[in-house]
Amino acid sequence: MKTIILHSQDLALAQNLSTNLKGELEQRKNHFRIYTKHSFNIEQLRQSNRVDLNLFKDNFNYSEIGLFASDMDSTLVTIETIDEIAKLVGIENEVASITKKAMLGYQDFSSSFKARVLMLRGTKIEIIKQVYDEKLKYSDGAIELIDFLKSMNIKTALVSGGLSYFAQQLQNQLGLDSFKANHVEIINNYLTGRVIGSVVGPHEKANYIKELCILYGLKKNQVLAIGDGANDLEMMRIAGLSIAYRAKPLLQKNCDVIINYSSLDSVIDFFD
Repeated sequence: MKTIILHSQDLALAQNLSTNLKGELEQRKNHFRIYTKHSFNIEQLRQSNRVDLNLFKDNFNYSEIGLFASDMDSTLVTIETIDEIAKLVGIENEVASITKKAMLGYQDFSSSFKARVLMLRGTKIEIIKQVYDEKLKYSDGAIELIDFLKSMNIKTALVSGGLSYFAQQLQNQLGLDSFKANHVEIINNYLTGRVIGSVVGPHEKANYIKELCILYGLKKNQVLAIGDGANDLEMMRIAGLSIAYRAKPLLQKNCDVIINYSSLDSVIDFFD
């Protein structure tokens, strides 16, 4: 018997899927669950119905999750922050093309980040503030998800390959427990084009989760990690539950849960 979570409140769709899968249908608060012994291809079902469907892991204890680790750009927020900075200084295409290659896994993240920061040399700090004030928006359901996790006493961490300026602002605004992101050198209110310290790439993201597990006395299978790009792959591999949110193909192939159509707070369905 397998349990399928249908991240939708569409009763007609739920009934149709349940009938086709020769399953039993159960309605929960914000989603449906289908219990079936019938064989199926979940990816085909997702694509043909344009809906998020995921398997509920019966051998995983969701109530023991103690840490939520989230990527920032295109996950917790809708934009790629560094691309938005580049847009305001007139080099959007050059920077965005590097970002895309890095997120798809076609280019080393560390070298790509350094290259993009170097291209932003001479940018005023006010431009970064402008991106935060005018361009940055939370992904649908982000605030609801964070509030829920807090109510469950689950620690929250932002683990970003972006700029620490944005990550720190988000930590303060959302009340997150911790964050890790990249520090860039700023002299006389201008970016120098240099990165301070090591770049927060795939291995650094995974290592930060390991550090937090030690800090909070958690096992790695008590971690829920979510992201969208290839640089999130290493932290997904060590997490107990990994979620690809509107993610690049490489990440979707290597995660437990895939969310392509619904909002971030559909993660709550696993706790209901």
